[in-house]
Amino acid sequence: MLDRVTSIVPGERIVAIKNLTGNEWFYQGHFPTKAVTPGAMMLEAIAQAGIIFFQSCAPQKENSTYLLGGAKVRFLEPVFPGSQLTITITPVKVISNAGILNGEISVDGRIVAKGEFALAAKPHNTW
Repeated sequence: MLDRVTSIVPGERIVAIKNLTGNEWFYQGHFPTKAVTPGAMMLEAIAQAGIIFFQSCAPQKENSTYLLGGAKVRFLEPVFPGSQLTITITPVKVISNAGILNGEISVDGRIVAKGEFALAAKPHNTW
């Protein structure tokens, strides 16, 4: 889902970009008369940036599954097609296979969503 990572400092922060076009599949039903970006899709962007950040801090085994939990995210403004999301992730605490991270999404310098979430890596062979 992310378009690119613009900067990454392992252990400190990551900044990623997601460009939203009117052609995104989730706009078709959300909402038919005035498209609004679903909060779940913004949370997914935060989670994906968090996984890349987490990999830069504590590389995991190949084929790991990442679990997102405890997301406490506040959506402050609606986001519309044509916007560019700037996703910034910073750590609260990171250990070898898990971490608590802060995520923030801004559009044109305005914070539109922010929150804290937990992320854990689990190698496939341990299921």
